Amino acid sequence: MARDEALVVLAEFKVVPGRMDEFLPLLEQHARNSRTNEPGCLQFDVVRDGSDPDRAFVYEVYRDEAAFEAHKAAPYLAWYRERAEPLLLERKVTVHRRVAAPGPAAPGKVLVAVVHLQGREHLLKPLVEAGLELVPNPYGRPLREDELVRLLPGCVASLAGQEPYTERVFAAAPGLKVVARLGVGFDAVDIAAATRHGVAVAMAFGSNHEPVADHAFALMACLAHAIRRYDEAIRQGRWQLLFHGRLTGATVGIVGFGRIGRALAKRCQGFGMDVLVADPYMDGEALARLGCTLVPLDELLARADFVSLHAPLTAETRHLIDARRLALMKRTAFLVNTARGGLVDEAALIEALERGTIAGAGLDVMAVEPLPETSRLRSLPNVVLTPHAAGASEWAIETMAARTVANVLAVLRGQDPGAGLLLNPEVLARPAVAPG
Repeated sequence: MARDEALVVLAEFKVVPGRMDEFLPLLEQHARNSRTNEPGCLQFDVVRDGSDPDRAFVYEVYRDEAAFEAHKAAPYLAWYRERAEPLLLERKVTVHRRVAAPGPAAPGKVLVAVVHLQGREHLLKPLVEAGLELVPNPYGRPLREDELVRLLPGCVASLAGQEPYTERVFAAAPGLKVVARLGVGFDAVDIAAATRHGVAVAMAFGSNHEPVADHAFALMACLAHAIRRYDEAIRQGRWQLLFHGRLTGATVGIVGFGRIGRALAKRCQGFGMDVLVADPYMDGEALARLGCTLVPLDELLARADFVSLHAPLTAETRHLIDARRLALMKRTAFLVNTARGGLVDEAALIEALERGTIAGAGLDVMAVEPLPETSRLRSLPNVVLTPHAAGASEWAIETMAARTVANVLAVLRGQDPGAGLLLNPEVLARPAVAPG
């Protein structure tokens, strides 16, 4: 069996009579873990036997042998087996080579809008093998609306970055089937307009949260230990102690407790930090079991030494951190934002930094990107800036690209890639409807 051929895994389970209600949730959780965390896991379906209440099946598809080996080494597989084995009377697993993977419904073009996929064409090989033509971003920067309008006609898919997908863009590309974001934010996509035009919007959830959490923690460390100020002092010929702050024993406030927020919490707990969480969708008891404390946002701002933002950008969260809320923070506290620039009232933040209302900020995202040359943020000594790069580790790019490519191929075959990766899966069940 060639190592680069897709593998199909078929498994049949005979469950101890009367215990299917215990076994099935374990199996379904294992399927979710695999689909979410493994870009090489293209499909993982759980099926009940309609004639035998004590029998279940799974159908798994892996991109190649390496992807299957990665699945077998995953820690959650051991977790699942430990709990499932006592519930099973019999388990039969067979591995097969898929003779031919179904191709897209029709040949077409794919716009590669994401600039940092240029030079990494090997990551897009499955699209070419499926008969699709790649259309590169000719500008070497994020595309504007008018440029999308010119480039998208004739394309069935777009590998999307932060460029705007608006009603006008969708109307100009009647053949477009899927916008596949190489990332986890979707504030640049008009989901309602996409749905009206029958365009699926697919995300790469679960593929870059660890690097973003690493980056947020790195910004916290730079701020706490005055790394920028030390570096600048030495480069200017000064050898001095600034008597910087600390991480260990400090209190961090995490605003938004999705994948990235949870990953950051684990890092902070490893440094003995107290973790406060503000998230309207979280349960206090569930957070307590994770060693975190659920508090209202204003209380979090008043108590935290570090405030790290991980909320989505919506109409409700735009300028969530404004002048009033910045004033609630300690004068010794730091604000870290690796989510979206629009979460913060940037003018109010600059004023707070200049006046010493807060001690500093670590920003990977800004209100306008790239950051304008005239922005006062560039000259502030108590700010650490990075260019929306938190999720851009080489590992993350490869993982996100694999997930995004798999999403495109699934949608073009009329399939839902599962794991909640489609924001509007209903478009797969109906033709596009013209607005108006």
